[in-house]
Amino acid sequence: MLQTDEKLVPHPHLKQFYEDESQREEFVNRIFDDTASKYDPINNLFSLGSGIWYRKQALIRSGLTSEMDVLDVATGTGLVAEKALSIVGSKGSVMGLDRSFNMLTEVGDKLDIPLIHGDANVLPFANNSFHFLTMGYALRHVDDLKGTFKEYFRVLKPGGILLILELMRPTNKIIYRMVQLYFRLMVALISIPGIGGKNEGMLIKYYWDTIDKFVGSNIIINTLYETGFEEAKSHQIFNFFTKFTAIKPQS
Repeated sequence: MLQTDEKLVPHPHLKQFYEDESQREEFVNRIFDDTASKYDPINNLFSLGSGIWYRKQALIRSGLTSEMDVLDVATGTGLVAEKALSIVGSKGSVMGLDRSFNMLTEVGDKLDIPLIHGDANVLPFANNSFHFLTMGYALRHVDDLKGTFKEYFRVLKPGGILLILELMRPTNKIIYRMVQLYFRLMVALISIPGIGGKNEGMLIKYYWDTIDKFVGSNIIINTLYETGFEEAKSHQIFNFFTKFTAIKPQS
């Protein structure tokens, strides 16, 4: 495990993006703030439009139903929150939280939901507040995996469900090379002014490097169990798109 002062960090220090580990949070906040206005079109281009269907199906298959109260951590531009809102209906609720002010501004322009500026490691909510907690493609960016999971456990109601969507480093060598090449092509394409730009290209490069150096699925599953969750498991599509689920015990 990647332990730093008793923290469980999601990946090693990436010197190509920030000189010192203490600068990582500032870099992550800045790169998402700088790319917020172009994030949705770039995401649609990058995922070839598949993300819309995949997010909603993942929510439903993980147990999200009408009338549930949902917290979407690292909500970004609200792509997961939007799908959750369509499922829980008027009797449920969805709240979005993110460290990026600019990302929250983008969500506010699209969705009428409560938005909180905050960090996954220190959630500003009471114990046992939500039926369902989601995090879409952002676990690689937290400061401490164990601390984050402890907070998720704390704010979920007994029996509450955790769903984390992530991109994991393919273990199949052929798929790994294909994905690596795809990211390189996307960096070159999205860096072109008019399509994206320098910051957008850097974001995609950062995405790949964090995926490539990310801790394995077994560490994530084991850490979920260590922090009190039950029925922790993962499911993969194409040895890349990964869904982690876990449940807070009833008592």
